[in-house]
Amino acid sequence: MLKFYTYKIPFQSPFSISGADYEFREGVILEFDHDGIQAFGEIAPLPGFSAFTLDQVISVLQLNKEPLENALVKGEFPQFFYVLSQIHNIPSLKFGLDSLYHDYLSKRKGVSLAEYLFPEMQKSKIPSNAVLSITDVKSSLNSATKMIQDGFKTLKVKVGRNFEKEFQLLKALRSEHPSVRIRIDANRSWSFEEAVSNLLQLESLNIEYCEEPLISKEVHHLSLLKKETAIKLAADESIRNKKDAEVLSVQNGFDVFVLKPMMIGSFSEIYVTKQQANSHYIDMVITTSLESKIGRIITAILALGWGAKKYAHGLATGSLLSHDLNDETEINSGSYVIPQKPGIGIDLNYKYLKEII
Repeated sequence: MLKFYTYKIPFQSPFSISGADYEFREGVILEFDHDGIQAFGEIAPLPGFSAFTLDQVISVLQLNKEPLENALVKGEFPQFFYVLSQIHNIPSLKFGLDSLYHDYLSKRKGVSLAEYLFPEMQKSKIPSNAVLSITDVKSSLNSATKMIQDGFKTLKVKVGRNFEKEFQLLKALRSEHPSVRIRIDANRSWSFEEAVSNLLQLESLNIEYCEEPLISKEVHHLSLLKKETAIKLAADESIRNKKDAEVLSVQNGFDVFVLKPMMIGSFSEIYVTKQQANSHYIDMVITTSLESKIGRIITAILALGWGAKKYAHGLATGSLLSHDLNDETEINSGSYVIPQKPGIGIDLNYKYLKEII
């Protein structure tokens, strides 16, 4: 039996990313129960980033519920999935359906989803970065110290509002914690001239990379900026779909892609995107789309198998939600711990779910 549920979970505190304001996260949970196996997937387009809305996704699911269920029961999902994807090219829909299918296959085989997808992998933990907000220097340093004590070895610092203040904090942070990895996110806030000046000042601080340094109207200067600084440049908001990643791969403007699987599509499309990035010597850091526990687990598994090994990945976002669909601990000593039970390895708390027809 195939069921669909919606969720709407408030964030601990409202926040804004690249002009998009967030007070809650919502999405659809897919559940397929067959032959004693219960499999799950999640579809959660990210408002402000995704080209499709949750209502559009729900309409497609409702329209195709019966043929989708029949395809799953009869073992004809790959053929059905291909046709559906041609008609409805919605990345989050493809990600959620592919997640459901692979969760089912791995549970039927009696192995974890990580082992099913990446049998050669022996690890069950993947390093995650923590996100440090800038307030005053003392408070920010205290927060950073707490994160490091919790086991995080990589801190992502949001910059782009007041560079002098941010520079003072980053210098103090590097001085107090010489071994911690520091990456910064400028959120497209600098002009080309500002980016050159700011990054040159930051070079002595051993910054891992800078996400989205240039305001959107100046992104054509990225290849020039790359020549002006030793700090690596990373794309985040610039990659809203698979096509964006394809175009950016050949433009030689970024050293790192920060990829949200929910926004790329099926597992095969994510893999092709990784291979294309690799062919242009671009590393891939994988991050969540702020979705619920199911999506985060699958994202972490893909990061384990396909993410760049030398970087921490953006997986510690569950704490941003006021509650979740499963309360088991997922971050331990700064790493995401992937369940070793069959499939995604967790049960659902249906308290926060509402079934839809």
